[in-house]
Amino acid sequence: MQNQIKIGFSLDMINMHHQEPNRNRQESKYYWEELYPLIVAAGFHGIEMPFDPFWIFRGGSGVPFTNYCIDIKYKNVDNYLKYLKDKGIDKVAGINFSPQMFMRNEDLNFYFGASGHFGGEAIRFASELGCDYINVTPTAPYGLITHYHGKNAEAHWEKDFIKRTIEMINKFAETAAQHSIKLVLKNEYWGLFRGNKISEYLSEMDDSIRLNIDTAHLSISGLNSVEFFKEHAPKIGSVNLTDTAFVDEDDIWKTANPEYPETKATQVFRDLGFGNLDLISFYQALNKTDYDGWVICSCRQTRDPMRALLRSRSFIDNNILMT
Repeated sequence: MQNQIKIGFSLDMINMHHQEPNRNRQESKYYWEELYPLIVAAGFHGIEMPFDPFWIFRGGSGVPFTNYCIDIKYKNVDNYLKYLKDKGIDKVAGINFSPQMFMRNEDLNFYFGASGHFGGEAIRFASELGCDYINVTPTAPYGLITHYHGKNAEAHWEKDFIKRTIEMINKFAETAAQHSIKLVLKNEYWGLFRGNKISEYLSEMDDSIRLNIDTAHLSISGLNSVEFFKEHAPKIGSVNLTDTAFVDEDDIWKTANPEYPETKATQVFRDLGFGNLDLISFYQALNKTDYDGWVICSCRQTRDPMRALLRSRSFIDNNILMT
């Protein structure tokens, strides 16, 4: 390789919000402590994890997605990091924060108040973990917003919503700077900033803010990840290597739950190498620049986490690292 790209793995492979047989075991400490050595056995020594306030309210304190849960199980973050290090995980590269769970009624003051508060908590959590960055999803899914708010709102509700969102993100940037954390925006295909639309608002945001590339989300939005990277290379702060074969022909992005399409039985995200994206060309383009951040393999909501780890390692070894 021509640069210092680091490859890690995302804990978002574990489906924590949709019920399946025996899913409750995933709320236990033993489940995660069995998983960490397997991540290392698959050749990954850095991880990315969600920051998910759901587990503050829901319980399930074995889920390591908040400082509250970590304090209960490990007494403090330092003990948790030491445990990871002893198992072979050298770095928590970054965390993700999404305001989606706070879009639950028509009260936008609640949404922005809760999102702003817990977004700040997520940044502080990232700092305690020694992360390089935090990926922040700018908005809840478009369809979820309209489900609660857009149907009965004024015609220009999107403009006002985006204005308040930008104000919130700029406050996040101040907090991130205070904690020496890189603030990165993740433009998911179902959000108000989807695809290239995010570029329209960069001039209104703090100059320190960077962009995330998620190859599957960009593809579903109708963009080529190589071209997006070339256009925004100086602003790229993190990369999620994701795969998909999904084509949004029915405006699924406008529905309330776009990760699980309601009109067809399909899986939006695939394990690496099992979609149809040209991830090799993307990595080649990345490798020809001076990008020296993390590339995080993400098999989001995979049906088999252990198999996804091995599939990803096989894909990385036989495709990505061979470029």
